[in-house]
Amino acid sequence: EEEEEEEEEEGSESSSPVSYQMKPPPEGCCTTDGFCQAGKDLRLVSISNEHIEVPSGFLLVGAKSPSLPDHLLVCAVDKRFLPDDNGRNALLGFSGNCVGCGKKGFCYFTEFSNHINLKLTTQPKKQKHLKYYLVRNAQGALTKGSVICWKG
Repeated sequence: EEEEEEEEEEGSESSSPVSYQMKPPPEGCCTTDGFCQAGKDLRLVSISNEHIEVPSGFLLVGAKSPSLPDHLLVCAVDKRFLPDDNGRNALLGFSGNCVGCGKKGFCYFTEFSNHINLKLTTQPKKQKHLKYYLVRNAQGALTKGSVICWKG
């Protein structure tokens, strides 16, 4: 939690637009929009027909990336940290997994957004970038479902 607080303090000291990417990714990491740092494609249009392993208690959601306005990035998020249909009852915090490379246990949205190369111009822990629930249609393809109702 200290790490999160420090980031917030650093960002609030400056009045100029700040890129909130945590730190440069390690040498050899993929930094391409739409791909995780392991180089796996996360764009809904690319992986809609793939079988994605979703752990119990997790849901697939689509994240909207400012750098890819026409694409949703597929994310696996613990449903306890997502709001109900009225925009309430979401636990504070975050828990997510990368559906591309399978890396599990992201506990901070800042860390997760950095891993999936979600290049944000606002504070990355603002999970409102998670925009849509993803569902399988009659043909079995993953598609955009209802909007995630974030309040406040």
